[in-house]
Amino acid sequence: MNESLDQIASYFETVPLWPFVLFGLLGVVAIMVDIVNRKRRAMAIENFRYTIEIELADMYPQHKRWPPNINHYLTSRLPEMYQNFEVLRVFIRQDHLLKYNTDWNNFRDFCRTITDEKIAAAEQNATGQSASNEPDPKAVFHQLITNLLKHTEK
Repeated sequence: MNESLDQIASYFETVPLWPFVLFGLLGVVAIMVDIVNRKRRAMAIENFRYTIEIELADMYPQHKRWPPNINHYLTSRLPEMYQNFEVLRVFIRQDHLLKYNTDWNNFRDFCRTITDEKIAAAEQNATGQSASNEPDPKAVFHQLITNLLKHTEK
């Protein structure tokens, strides 16, 4: 055992120390980059959730009211939400990226196609005055937001 320790000690006496210092520095830099990326991911998630909670406060998580001219209301909020979507996309794992993009596209398409007439028709359908098979836009909207927010869970 002493021979092995002596061999190791003599090895470290003859080998230059700069490779060990270099590897140590690389390790420290890698840890720092990981810490910064974790903070950036946490901030991206927080901004994404905050945007949804503030911009859509009347409609999600608890439905309070649908604003008049819903199409304009939602489409005017899409650019800011899209910016946060793009920032968060960088931190989504590759195997979840397709689902994340699909959920965003479904939400965006819903925002662009929803109209006050569709909401009125759904409300009439709920009261039994119409025989339409259209899904409730409020339930669809809630599900689309829930699907987007699933990607912000750690």
